[in-house]
Amino acid sequence: MEVTVNIKEQSKIATFLNLIKEFDYIEIVNVKEELQELPSEHKDLLDKRLQKIENGKTTFKNWDLIKKKYENKVV
Repeated sequence: MEVTVNIKEQSKIATFLNLIKEFDYIEIVNVKEELQELPSEHKDLLDKRLQKIENGKTTFKNWDLIKKKYENKVV
């Protein structure tokens, strides 16, 4: 069975996806975001990144883990 979910607040998407991943009986089949506000160059980069993930060339990086890596570094 597949269920379509619409998350109204952009800021809550990552939290929701991380929560869903905790259930071993749920598989995330597809994630589509409305990217109308992004410049086309940025959208192209994101599309290429998603394609690499789908092809198994890289994995999804959790933003919270990446953020922790750089929190203590001075820019």
